Amino acid sequence: MRIIDVLKTLGGEADLDAIVEAALKRGIPPPIATRQLMRLVEKGVVKVVCDVSIRYRFA
Repeated sequence: MRIIDVLKTLGGEADLDAIVEAALKRGIPPPIATRQLMRLVEKGVVKVVCDVSIRYRFA
């Protein structure tokens, strides 16, 4: 499963801890999950939302 699918199952927006935890339950190790997430941010598929906590959302 790809990290983008994990983000979709979390409702399209979540903080890093929730994304990594959900990815780990699906068999994606935390370093790989964060690397895939950062690549999506670089490509503009996911954007960083700064609020009370830093969250990631589909762009």
